[in-house]
Amino acid sequence: MGTKEEKQRMRKINMKIFPTYKKLAWDYLFFYTIDFLFLTQVKNISAANVVLKNTFNAFFSIIFQIPANIIVEFLGKKNSIILGNILNCLYMVIIMLSRNLPDLIFAEFISAIAFAIKNIAEPSLLNESIPPSKFKGNIFSKLSTKGASGYYLINGVSKMIAGYLFGINKYLPIVCSLIILIIATILSLFFVEPIKSKKKGEEELTAKQQLLNIKEGFAFVLKSERLKALILSASLIVALLSILSNYSVSLLEELNVSSSNIGIIAAIGTLLSAYASKKQNIIQQKLKNKVLTTISIILSLSCIISGICGIKADNYTSLLCIVAIGQITYYIINGIYYTIIDKYFRNFTNKKIDTKIFATKNIFTGLSRVISGLFAAFLLDKTTTAYSMIIVGITFTILYILMAIYMKKRVGLRPEQYSKEERKYDELKV
Repeated sequence: MGTKEEKQRMRKINMKIFPTYKKLAWDYLFFYTIDFLFLTQVKNISAANVVLKNTFNAFFSIIFQIPANIIVEFLGKKNSIILGNILNCLYMVIIMLSRNLPDLIFAEFISAIAFAIKNIAEPSLLNESIPPSKFKGNIFSKLSTKGASGYYLINGVSKMIAGYLFGINKYLPIVCSLIILIIATILSLFFVEPIKSKKKGEEELTAKQQLLNIKEGFAFVLKSERLKALILSASLIVALLSILSNYSVSLLEELNVSSSNIGIIAAIGTLLSAYASKKQNIIQQKLKNKVLTTISIILSLSCIISGICGIKADNYTSLLCIVAIGQITYYIINGIYYTIIDKYFRNFTNKKIDTKIFATKNIFTGLSRVISGLFAAFLLDKTTTAYSMIIVGITFTILYILMAIYMKKRVGLRPEQYSKEERKYDELKV
């Protein structure tokens, strides 16, 4: 930005719009939970292939991280966010027209590009719209949490409505999702770009320097013990969350739970996600540097318990209730994790490195989703969802214990306990 007044105006506008924008644009509303039912019941695509489509999404997200980073650097944060939202609108149209797995793969190709761009540009725009101070992390967390909790509230209501709409017309929830995406795209037009545009004489230099700057940024991330530990934990937690996003619905569908009741369970879980995301500061203060380890272990254990109860839940109402509680637990952990993780990654960053850190995180979380997605689809093709959840839950419990050991001396330390290299890009170091 140019003058001090322009910077103040930019910060005021972006900080005001961002929470409202995130409530609508963070992810697809009226879509998740119903998407599994829509694809299996309306499009007659197998449950294993629906899980597999998410694996393709993760694979494409890896491929597009570096191109997305270049796109954000050239287009700027605002224009990149607008582009990402337009691509999401296109994704929803393709889902409605899809007939088979190749169509879904193309849809996930579009979605992966959209979120690769958005996941870099959105937190970076917010980070650069907050003035440097020792309270910047708290302000970032507060604004991000406000948006996330609002999203979970709206998402909870939308899932309940989507369950009933699906019973009336199976395309209605998808149409509602598209309408929300269009509104989010319009809202993103009102952001103010936080970084001043390059002059024409600088364009050639920028083009030559982009790949070198990105390479330097990635090299820093991969040398940082703190960031490597955070990337490991993010990758493993996202992997299980991604699996359970489909397994949870698949298990309820196998137990002959109606679409409206599935929507109600998802709505309750999402509303509790909103509450949990609002309380993330309290949760973090109590658990401190063990918060990621704790929520991951709870997630994997709930997966095991849901699987065990799911074997006989069609005969016992009490076991079906436990399965429902397991799905609600998934939503609560989802709410806590996605609210706090960007706060961890943005610590000790500035505008030179933040997009590279978010891009590197997205590459590794995408890779973990590919591997875990192939594993999850393979299991679902060989056995029932209940037994698949038991196997997955045990596997990730072991991985989370090893993760906790690795993270113990690398994450959650006081700033002065980190090396100068770790705080190389810290805005407050000077």
